[in-house]
Amino acid sequence: MSGIIKVEDNIEFYYEDSGTNGLDLSNYTTVVFIHGMGFNGAVFRRMFPFASSHNYRLVCPYRRGYTPSTPWTDEEVALYKSADVEDGKKHLRLAGLQIARFLVQFAASQSIPKHNEEQKTGGIILIGWSLGTLYLNATLANVDGLVAEELEALKSYLHAVIYFDTFAVALGIDEPKTIGFKEEYFTLPVPERWAYFQRFVGGFFTHRNRRSRDLADLECSEWHEDRPASLQDITEEEHEKLTSMEMYATHDLGTLIMQPEVIGSANRRALFDVGMAKYLPKVKIRFLVGTEGPGLFLYALHQLEKSLEEGPSVVFGESAERARDIQLTYLERGNHFVFWEEPRWALKQFRACLEG
Repeated sequence: MSGIIKVEDNIEFYYEDSGTNGLDLSNYTTVVFIHGMGFNGAVFRRMFPFASSHNYRLVCPYRRGYTPSTPWTDEEVALYKSADVEDGKKHLRLAGLQIARFLVQFAASQSIPKHNEEQKTGGIILIGWSLGTLYLNATLANVDGLVAEELEALKSYLHAVIYFDTFAVALGIDEPKTIGFKEEYFTLPVPERWAYFQRFVGGFFTHRNRRSRDLADLECSEWHEDRPASLQDITEEEHEKLTSMEMYATHDLGTLIMQPEVIGSANRRALFDVGMAKYLPKVKIRFLVGTEGPGLFLYALHQLEKSLEEGPSVVFGESAERARDIQLTYLERGNHFVFWEEPRWALKQFRACLEG
């Protein structure tokens, strides 16, 4: 199934939908996935057949710019390209409010069950993957821009936000050069860079110690050559339906190279600001990481772990404070595309992290 949600007069989000077959229509839970860099919402389809066994309805919007969702306007693009920090913040505020309004409008248009806190059913779980985690922060950081009716509606549905495989840049903190892409990567022609990127993020890596917080224990560049990377075996036609090289090379890359303070501010407001947390006080925050993906994803969880142990300000700056119910989970296995490789198991992990 698929559909369109209009969040403003001229802005629409296309979405994929596992539907309601096999669900208890009185209490099913809606799980909304926000996709990452270069891949659209269709990348989550492999989980659809297993959704009803959890009484889940999976909904996967295509972010702005991913056809057939509404493109970004020239004026909006100028905001994230600007050297002015305030312009960057305006761009993320637009993006975050539009996702919040997608949730509210989808809930209303589909008459989905509201969250029942006692029975732990209904409502919405919002999951961001990879670059999609930046948009989770953009959403939570800007719910103060919703009108009262929208905010009350969101409160009655949204009860959990899951960050799967986030990374340091998306959290607004420095990333050691040893765990990022090699310098020559950025000099490659776009088609070659795009091909390398897919092989890198889709690869399987072996880490000496995934929990030690010692960079020397993380494998950050050499994947298993004898194990096929995720999505390498699909047809060209299938690949085109899942991806957008143009968005990878333009808007997605552009948002990542915004002023660090733009992204850092969104992260602090979303997760480490007592005042902002009061807008959605009961929302659980969970971070998951696959332990067979590139080391950069494990590094991000190590930094989050440090912030929970020593205080958020140690990692995220002096204005960061303890504000939300945050828990971290290291999966026993799984690369960056575990939901593609093992969709049934991955869905169980998303559910399990909320039950702890």
